[in-house]
Amino acid sequence: MPLDDGQVSIDGLVLGRGTPYTVREFNPWVRNTRADQSGDRPWSHGSWSGAEWSDEVVVPLGIFTQAGAVDGWQEAHQTLLAAFAPRSSDVEMRWRYGATEYRMLGRPRMVEPTVDLIGLGMAATRAAFVALDPTIYSADEHSVTMGLPSTVGGLTAPFTLPLTVDAVVTAGRATIVNAGSKPTGLRLRVDGPVQEPRVSVLTPAGTAIVRVWLTLGVGQWLDIDTAARTVYLNGTASRRGLTSVEGIGWPVLPGGGSAEIAFDSPVYNPDAQLTVFWRDSWH
Repeated sequence: MPLDDGQVSIDGLVLGRGTPYTVREFNPWVRNTRADQSGDRPWSHGSWSGAEWSDEVVVPLGIFTQAGAVDGWQEAHQTLLAAFAPRSSDVEMRWRYGATEYRMLGRPRMVEPTVDLIGLGMAATRAAFVALDPTIYSADEHSVTMGLPSTVGGLTAPFTLPLTVDAVVTAGRATIVNAGSKPTGLRLRVDGPVQEPRVSVLTPAGTAIVRVWLTLGVGQWLDIDTAARTVYLNGTASRRGLTSVEGIGWPVLPGGGSAEIAFDSPVYNPDAQLTVFWRDSWH
């Protein structure tokens, strides 16, 4: 269910308007740089720095829980603790400002309530969420589905010259847009039957091509993650060793721009299908 303006959710628990939890502090935009190879210059003045990266993001939350009585506060606080419990995998943090709902992935890390007002059924709580990936994504995931290109029209013998009949390529191509400011990876699902599927992403920076050198039968599929650079057959078996990447490298969708997706195979099959998934992303 979409959030209201100003609401925040942690692993599905909604905080803010219409809930027992008032959000008094929330800042997911702090950014720090990690430069592990930096240090003193042993034979010269100053220092040096190697590769630099955005560090994980620690998001502070100030939450005021108000439930009207001690028992009500205890119940509301237990619900809050459950949302912030330690995990073995990432959970979602979502929030809405204006017309856009945003999303980050990470781990809840801290819940620290005050106790002076618990007798009145309320307490101020300091909490934190650590986003291991510092990218902010759109909560909505976009997708587009296409088949292999086919040709309609063209010249058919016998004919009388001069004669021009255009051939039109249908399917096999689509344009996708990233409304954010940061380049974002793509998830590609290829459903068989298809022989040696190839996905090309045409951007202003150049063309990136991913080709998998195998034949998919009916009911088989490939999951390709261009950010993680993984290729799985039927969701489990890696086929990274049968994958070649050509052009400018693993494809990404540029920030604030668009790209054209092309789906190809050396053998046409009307049942072959490519679905592209992506999210808008911001720094």
